[in-house]
Amino acid sequence: MTLLPVTAGVDGSAESSVAAHWAAEEAVRRGLRLRLVHGWGLSSPLEPVVDRAGDEQRRAQRLLRETQEALLDRHPRLNVSLEAMADGPRAALLDVSHDSELLVVGSRGLGALSGFLLGSVSGHLVGNTACPVVVVRSAPAGGPAPGGADAEVVVGLKDPDRPQGTVLEFAFTAAAGRRVPLRIVYAGERDDAAVGAAVARWRAAHPQVVVVETAVAGSASPILLSAASDAALVVVGRGPGRVGPVVHGLLHHARSPVAVVPHP
Repeated sequence: MTLLPVTAGVDGSAESSVAAHWAAEEAVRRGLRLRLVHGWGLSSPLEPVVDRAGDEQRRAQRLLRETQEALLDRHPRLNVSLEAMADGPRAALLDVSHDSELLVVGSRGLGALSGFLLGSVSGHLVGNTACPVVVVRSAPAGGPAPGGADAEVVVGLKDPDRPQGTVLEFAFTAAAGRRVPLRIVYAGERDDAAVGAAVARWRAAHPQVVVVETAVAGSASPILLSAASDAALVVVGRGPGRVGPVVHGLLHHARSPVAVVPHP
């Protein structure tokens, strides 16, 4: 079976550099190849300036090589491949999401995703990737990054009666790879027993993961944000082609990396 790579979008910004380093650590943790992708494109599809296309291609290759060198300084045994794509950033990242284990991009924090992922592009990307996408935020200036060595993984459970298997499997795998507890958060009227019953199958498949179940009545966004304030990773699901208010809230306000996992 061919193993899919961890893919990181690179655009030369400080935010995408942080995301690339996060992706490298995740690739090492999972024993996978890391693929660095830069989608350059031209400012207009009608622009017939061949020389500029050559310049953009060379700039893209240089950016990718510099990023690769920085990552290999920290992870010398990591297998890193480079792809410069002329389709433009959004099309490039959506394309590579079809043959990636996960896609990693950077975030500027309160607002859009970094660099080439501005405005409507960010929502379109997060809502339409074929694989999970992880949005990584840079640490605030002068402040520590969230999620220390013992920080737990947090996952939001939308409905205990219909647990989202792909989301839970991603969260359990992330916690197992980090050897940290997994906190399952449900914002609703059901109690912890219902949450426990909903995730029993995944607990049995990952017996090494310590699971903490939290059921709190109230609005999902603030409850999940509070639970994930210092998490190593927060995991949420999204349906086909849409990003709901909980995901929006986390992408705009969570300090921790956010994994958005597509499910049917």
